[in-house]
Amino acid sequence: DPKKIGGVIVLFEDLLRQCEARNVPYEVIDTNKANYNNILAAYLSIIFFLIIKIPRATHVSLHGTAKDYLFIAPIAVMVSKIFGKPVSLRKFAGNFIELFEGYSAVKRRIIVWTLQHATCNFFETRYLVAYFKAYHANTYWFPNVRARQEVVTESIYRKKFVFIGAVEPQKGIDVLCEAANGLPEDYQIDIYGECSKEYTQEYFNNYRVRYRGILEPENVTNTLQQYDILILPSFREGYPGVIIEALSVGLPIIATNLQGIREMVDAASSILVEPGNVQQLQEAIVSFQSDGYAQKSLAAKKQFENFDSDRQTAQFFKHIGL
Repeated sequence: DPKKIGGVIVLFEDLLRQCEARNVPYEVIDTNKANYNNILAAYLSIIFFLIIKIPRATHVSLHGTAKDYLFIAPIAVMVSKIFGKPVSLRKFAGNFIELFEGYSAVKRRIIVWTLQHATCNFFETRYLVAYFKAYHANTYWFPNVRARQEVVTESIYRKKFVFIGAVEPQKGIDVLCEAANGLPEDYQIDIYGECSKEYTQEYFNNYRVRYRGILEPENVTNTLQQYDILILPSFREGYPGVIIEALSVGLPIIATNLQGIREMVDAASSILVEPGNVQQLQEAIVSFQSDGYAQKSLAAKKQFENFDSDRQTAQFFKHIGL
């Protein structure tokens, strides 16, 4: 179901494929609460299997989101310590500092204890690594990654722009639509993704954009190759997977000047604008020209190296001693 397949699931399944490619045996305890009948059944089942499976494990590795660090991670670390098993924690997404600083003193203490008693910790962004390294020296960068795509792109600029992601206000959809209405008629902007209730076909009919529906994850890369530029005018992001997929096929990026995105791209391939600024977004769109487009496309492919699944997962296995 493409409505339920998010970046976290894509990343975790990529890790399982990497385990198989390296002949690393694994067992999975499903911590996705949506896959259980109710939240109580989820936590009871997860705790039960932690107690059953950890004693026979070589290494315990939790890959989770912020809520997992309050409930599941402390139990996983505690059980691992009881049985003398090394345990690593990998935090998905890039907004953990804001959440951590907004938690009560008790919740912060739980997270700090969990981080300090893990064998090593991994975060998606470099700024999270810098922040949480104060609690554990063995804190490393494990970014959002994608498998390398063997594609041949023509690097021809045709004024075709695309947004792929959740179609909701915090992704800057209103800003993108307003910017589109101020563009010359030969510009094409297409939008793909699951829509929140604000966005209907009637809404899109008021703007010079085309809503193209929901994409299956396996179709994202092929779809990106039909366009020239990825646009992501979000108000909040960590390391968006769609940027990595765009880089992998040589698409330059127009995105908002957010901390995580600044770590992913630079001026060689991309243009960053301030969140919510329609005029800057319009100027960025029209600034792309045929001259120089091929160079930006090559720079995008080069920047993908930092997010190559083979390269980064090899580092992960090295850090955990497998």
